Amino acid sequence: MKVKKITKQKVLSIIFILILLGSVLAYVIIGFFGNKNQSFLPENRIINYKLNQNQVMLLVSYYFTVVEYNYTSDCLECLEVKNRLEELTQNSEGQMYLQEILVETKPTLYIVNAFNETLIEEPTVSQAVNAVCDSLLSTPVWCTINRI
Repeated sequence: MKVKKITKQKVLSIIFILILLGSVLAYVIIGFFGNKNQSFLPENRIINYKLNQNQVMLLVSYYFTVVEYNYTSDCLECLEVKNRLEELTQNSEGQMYLQEILVETKPTLYIVNAFNETLIEEPTVSQAVNAVCDSLLSTPVWCTINRI
């Protein structure tokens, strides 16, 4: 009866294969059971919920401007600001996302992009438009026209 010798090279090959299979298995397990932190980007540019911090950071890292408008239901000017922000979002050439959040407190406008942050309490329509125009990285034509 012949006994085969296991060489050092064969042992190292088997260990290498086991390490590769183990890492693939670990990756699959982490991917399946791992943290689902909802870092997806919303399909719509105008949403009626608050993005989580990871989503905002991801959008800002892609050079989007993220606008959060907190408004109350009993405020007439808030409706005008909200409608104007929606119009600006649709005409922003894909540069911004608008979060419309119904709140019980006073209205606020929060704008963030890769370079600055702006917070305006109880904004008027003109303040909102100017803040958005100042925050967009590439100034659309409607911003220029609006300022004439």
